[in-house]
Amino acid sequence: VIKNNIITFVVGVAGTGKTLSALHYAVTEYLKSRENNIIVIRTPVENNTDKIGFLPASLAEKCEPHFVSAKDALDLLLNKEKVEADLKNVRNQRLQFKIPNYALGVTFENATIVIDEAQVIQPLIMKLLLERIGKNSKLIVLGDHSQVYNKDTVRNGLKDAITKFFHCSLAENQSLIVNEAKYPDIGYFEFGIDDMQRSDIVKTVIKAYNNL
Repeated sequence: VIKNNIITFVVGVAGTGKTLSALHYAVTEYLKSRENNIIVIRTPVENNTDKIGFLPASLAEKCEPHFVSAKDALDLLLNKEKVEADLKNVRNQRLQFKIPNYALGVTFENATIVIDEAQVIQPLIMKLLLERIGKNSKLIVLGDHSQVYNKDTVRNGLKDAITKFFHCSLAENQSLIVNEAKYPDIGYFEFGIDDMQRSDIVKTVIKAYNNL
């Protein structure tokens, strides 16, 4: 699906391998040419009412915990030494971890752009990020509608974007059913609960909280 589209939405419950699958494609393109980059974007959002307050550190140090899963996947796919070497290459850093705050006015070219945990991104910020796609680039949006752990009702740019790019309907349990795309070059893939890669007990947790 990713190969055949410019923008692809990949949806699925926790632990189904969304990030690993997207980065596997990104790494394949990265290794084809020294011109190809990987850009991982994620919004650093604290969950619910639990706040840790001001952190006296650099921007990179504050954001680092939010990119652990993506970096671990890249370490697995490329090897840790190669990832660390690229991140230290200031003149030509091809692996980039970014937050949306500084995307205005930027164009992402020659890149596979992965927006992770898109359900916590505000709809207008999602629009901003989708508008950043430049030449020779693809964008993959990852997320799970059910993984919204705060009371900020203006978020879930994932669901908002999907309803704009696809014909959708609601199931009996009010979950979103995605049908055909409204526009060309837009793809969609959904992992099911049986694609879970964690302990089987996680399937039970998800079923219990989603009344399945």
